[in-house]
Amino acid sequence: AVVSTQSTGSEMSEAEEAPAAASKHTEMAKTSKRKMCWSKRDVYFECLDKNDNDQTKCSAEKEEYYAICPGSWVKHFNKLRIQAQYSSGIDQYRKSGGVVPEGAKRDGILLKKGP
Repeated sequence: AVVSTQSTGSEMSEAEEAPAAASKHTEMAKTSKRKMCWSKRDVYFECLDKNDNDQTKCSAEKEEYYAICPGSWVKHFNKLRIQAQYSSGIDQYRKSGGVVPEGAKRDGILLKKGP
C-alpha cells in the first residue's frame, strides 16, 4: 500500500495551528478586557450619578476604571458623558420654558436664563 504524505490543503500542521490558536486566545483576551473596561466605566458613572458627580465618593470606582481602560478610552468615555449631561441639561432648559433646572446646576452645567 502506498501512503501519501502530501497535504490536501485543508489540513493544518501543528506549526500552523499554534499561531492560529494564539491569535484566537489574544482576541478572546482583548474581548474580555474590553468588556471589563465597559463594566468598570458603568460602575464608576453609576456611582457619580448617585453622588451628584462627587468624585471623592467614587475614588475606588474611578481607580479601577482608570486602571483597566486604556487612557484614550477613558478620555473618550468621559467626553461622551459630559456631552450627554450637557445635552440633557439643554433639553430640560428648553422644556421648562427658560427655567434653569435644578439637575443642570447639580451636574455642573451652567445655564443662564436669557435677558
